[in-house]
Amino acid sequence: MAKSISHIGDFIEQTSKRNKDSAILNVLSVSNSQGFIQQSEQFENRIVASDDTSNYKIVARNDFAFNPARINVGSIARLTTFERGIVSPMYICFRTKNNLFPEYLDYFFESKRFFAEIQKRLEGSVRQCLSFEGLCNIPLCIPTVEVQQQIGKRLSTLAKEIKLEIDFLELLQRQKRFLLHQMFI
Repeated sequence: MAKSISHIGDFIEQTSKRNKDSAILNVLSVSNSQGFIQQSEQFENRIVASDDTSNYKIVARNDFAFNPARINVGSIARLTTFERGIVSPMYICFRTKNNLFPEYLDYFFESKRFFAEIQKRLEGSVRQCLSFEGLCNIPLCIPTVEVQQQIGKRLSTLAKEIKLEIDFLELLQRQKRFLLHQMFI
């Protein structure tokens, strides 16, 4: 049986609900290393957001967003740290449909294959950008939802274990510095 080629666009839908009444005040940015963060964290001591945020796009938990001009450096993320927030109108926002587990797509976005596919689809001469259509045209193999969930859970567990090991290493390094300092007082 031949495997059919699917594309990301078969499994996502673009969102662009606006903050019309300016009710949501949580202005977010997408960092290439930390994912969604409050804009005040990314731009310390500067207010980058417009005074009028009524045109900003609303993102909810498990929605994705990316800066079209910075996706080539990894500025794409899934909202997991807040229930909702708003992002600049320049961001492209989308969510997965029911047949795609958001965590599965999240890990795909961290893969070398995804970055290679992005490079093929960047447009522009001075500042290269990826359009929503370009994102939608990226090929994607999708296993069953159950397998996607298993993969997502395993990768999440591994990520947590790696973080624990990194935190433990940091504690050991601090202990070493302390002990060396105590030896030579």
